[in-house]
Amino acid sequence: MKPTAIVTGATGGIGRVIVAELTQAGYAVLALGTNADALADLARRTGCRRCTLDIRDAQAVTAALAGDTADVLIHSAGILGPQIPLHETPADVAENLVAINILGTVNVLRAVVPAMKAADAGTIVMLGSICGTVPGTGPALYSATKAAMHALSANLRVDLRDSHIRVTEILLGRVKTGIHDQLGADEEFYDGYECLTPANVAATILHVLSSPAFVDLSTIEMLPTRQVVGGALFSKG
Repeated sequence: MKPTAIVTGATGGIGRVIVAELTQAGYAVLALGTNADALADLARRTGCRRCTLDIRDAQAVTAALAGDTADVLIHSAGILGPQIPLHETPADVAENLVAINILGTVNVLRAVVPAMKAADAGTIVMLGSICGTVPGTGPALYSATKAAMHALSANLRVDLRDSHIRVTEILLGRVKTGIHDQLGADEEFYDGYECLTPANVAATILHVLSSPAFVDLSTIEMLPTRQVVGGALFSKG
């Protein structure tokens, strides 16, 4: 029987590559996302199962994942939001960032972890950001939500300490994906800078999954070589 994996944010730049790499590696993947057409295309290309789902909706998440027992959860869903000062962030923008990046994370964990606990096995990979640990490296409220994910990951590890469930958080530096479009970024945002690629991230996740079951790569900071000092400084190559 194939090992099973759930991937959130499956149609984002990183998520869709993760789905493709996991299916290629022999996993039966359930891809979650909000873009039904993109999910359908991903399913045609990879053979994954798909579910159009808004992770802000706790009841919908629980209903959609009821009966699904995953060996692996890759939590890739999240939004960046605008590059504006924290005190100028509109209420609706703040509510949406918190709803997706924090409450959505809790909704997914609530739906997936109990079955892993019942099986006493599983690997959870949370895609975080160095913005959550280094002030000034990203939009203020986004950074706060990633700080929350950092704390959630650490505390989840504590909650699951009496089980064989592994929890890995990958703190990402600059990855060349479409998410920076939310900042109004164009190619100049990447031009001349080393950037990680979604394929690099997927390869790291596969390395995590291939490690012996008793090895938990708990926190990984993954940056371009020229992005240094916790991701705060860059140099052009």
